[in-house]
Amino acid sequence: MSALLPVVVISATVVALFGIVLPLLLLGPLMASRSRPQPQQLLFAVVLLIPTVAIGAVFLSWWAVSWLESTEAPSPMLVGISLVAASTVGLLAPLRLPGQTGPFWLKPLLGFSAGVLVPVAVMESIVIELHPVAGMAVGVVVLGVLIAVFRIVGRPLAARRQAKQVRGAVGRFEGQLVDLTDEAWHLVGARGDSNRIVLRYNGEVEGKKLGAELLLARDMDWVPVAKENEAAVFELARGLGGQPTEAVLAQKELGTPATLTLRIPGTTVLSIRETVADSLSWVEFVSKLELTDAPGLLDRQMPER
Repeated sequence: MSALLPVVVISATVVALFGIVLPLLLLGPLMASRSRPQPQQLLFAVVLLIPTVAIGAVFLSWWAVSWLESTEAPSPMLVGISLVAASTVGLLAPLRLPGQTGPFWLKPLLGFSAGVLVPVAVMESIVIELHPVAGMAVGVVVLGVLIAVFRIVGRPLAARRQAKQVRGAVGRFEGQLVDLTDEAWHLVGARGDSNRIVLRYNGEVEGKKLGAELLLARDMDWVPVAKENEAAVFELARGLGGQPTEAVLAQKELGTPATLTLRIPGTTVLSIRETVADSLSWVEFVSKLELTDAPGLLDRQMPER
């Protein structure tokens, strides 16, 4: 029996289990929830994921070695362990793509490719009578080249996907849009529907990289309301229309990111959430905002895409 069959089958199994089934079981309910997952929930899921992957990798390595021993594969133990390790590393390797993510199939394809090509490279190295350690070195080089190739190929794919998501979300929203006029800030993502949209911006202030999320919601009934120990109402000297306006500054706990909420003239409510606590000067930040429409926002933030 050819050794290629177990290599392909087990690589596909590793990708399916570690790349699809486990993330859906552990993180799926959190991501499906309408509320933002709490850090404790994400930490618990990750802590549970690590031993599950470790135990699963041991079992899959035993299966790979047992199957490869019945084939013509040289050094079944070395090849089987390298197969599972390469597939797992391929699934976990950061690709550093724009928008933090690329097409959903990119990581599974990298994991499967690594799970097939790395053990094949190790087997071929042993066949030509290289030392097993040299064979493992060849496998590591192949894995590194694969990750580099996927990073190069994935960047334009992720950028195109990100641009499509932003254009779709901005085009669907039926309320008043705003944009940041400061060149130090740029739009990195958008999601939403006709009634709500979240615009994510990254920027730089005094050499520090910061982020902010702008939530725009169509809401006729919103009024500034204070909450004890959580939210305070104050008058912002210069709102979006250049006139004083009431705003709500909310912060659940000291040291956590705060949110500033105010009404845009009309039906839309704007909430600005900093991603790093105490990082934004609210008056200065609001002064950088201007009212715009979908074509204006896209032309300024994504002219080349």
